[in-house]
Amino acid sequence: MAAIIFVAVLSLLLLFQLALALGAPWGRFAWGGQHPGVLPQGHRIASAFSILLYGFMAIVVLNRAGFLVVLSDSFSRVGIWVVFTIFALGVVLNAISRSKPERYVMAPMALVLAALALVTALSPAAERLFSGMVLDNGSGPVFCTTVMESYSPQCGRGSPSVHGWDWNDVAHEQSQATRWSEYSFTAVHEDHTIIVVDAAVPLR
Repeated sequence: MAAIIFVAVLSLLLLFQLALALGAPWGRFAWGGQHPGVLPQGHRIASAFSILLYGFMAIVVLNRAGFLVVLSDSFSRVGIWVVFTIFALGVVLNAISRSKPERYVMAPMALVLAALALVTALSPAAERLFSGMVLDNGSGPVFCTTVMESYSPQCGRGSPSVHGWDWNDVAHEQSQATRWSEYSFTAVHEDHTIIVVDAAVPLR
């Protein structure tokens, strides 16, 4: 929930920066309030760049909360703390601004965003659905990020280990010491380890 609220509030800030970039006369609310009306071109370009930054922040937060899976878990775990730091710094910078609109409007908004980012950062990793091959060549089960087609198949490098997996509970193929099949299951991804939280369902 904190991640959704974060994105909703951040969307307002994104639209505000878009309006500034397009020439809205709201400069007193941004960039120290040095240009109360329409921002000069350099500041408008900076506002346009901030739109891209806010969009990426939203992806990081949603990825950390489990609503998106477009970034690695390790990246989003670090990235959410960077997002928190940026808005925590924004609270300070807006609070000491000479512009009253920045102090009374932007500082509280930055505080809300920093608090929501902190809640998301401290939240446990979200459960999500995994679908693909689980393989065990005798060294323990792994979830194949890539599969090398051979017999028996092999997982590509960097495939995360799977904890909580019991081959006695699922149908699978086996060739000598190697066991494998494709499954769908709910799990948590933490530190290059997938922790199974629900029974796996064979995909074929």
